[in-house]
Amino acid sequence: GAGSHGGTPTEPQFVSSISYPQGNTHVAWRNRDYVFLGDEIGTADGMRGFIHVIDVSDVENPREVAKYDLPEAGAHNVWVENDVLYIAYYQGGVRIVDVSGTLRGDLYRQGRELGFFRTRAAEGQGLRANSANAWGPQLFKGHLFVSDMTSGLWIVKHAQPRPITF
Repeated sequence: GAGSHGGTPTEPQFVSSISYPQGNTHVAWRNRDYVFLGDEIGTADGMRGFIHVIDVSDVENPREVAKYDLPEAGAHNVWVENDVLYIAYYQGGVRIVDVSGTLRGDLYRQGRELGFFRTRAAEGQGLRANSANAWGPQLFKGHLFVSDMTSGLWIVKHAQPRPITF
């Protein structure tokens, strides 16, 4: 806690925690007063899981305040920059979501998605053709670099979207 809770690099001190019934937390990314937690849940029908939005403005009392749940896919890794959340959503490709302002409720149903890109190898290419399996997004100098488990690396030209005001 930046030393404010008595911890040191050699002796960290517990501050708080939060749990939820789905479990299977795979990734966490802090942005402003929020932490975005991504579930990774394997099912017989493919990957599932969603993004939990945790308010950590009071680090001693974190609380879940919102979610982003793409119905047809499962979340994996995330990247946040300039109040825009980039989510690798396995079979759902990469989702680009506005996370500006106050976050509450179901961000997917609120229409905060700014765009998406499906990583799908052409017939005869990649491990599985026509099968998106986006694994990780990284933004760098206006390009979105996306790794896909079945088709390799995708580099997408990305114009920084103007966040919607909520």
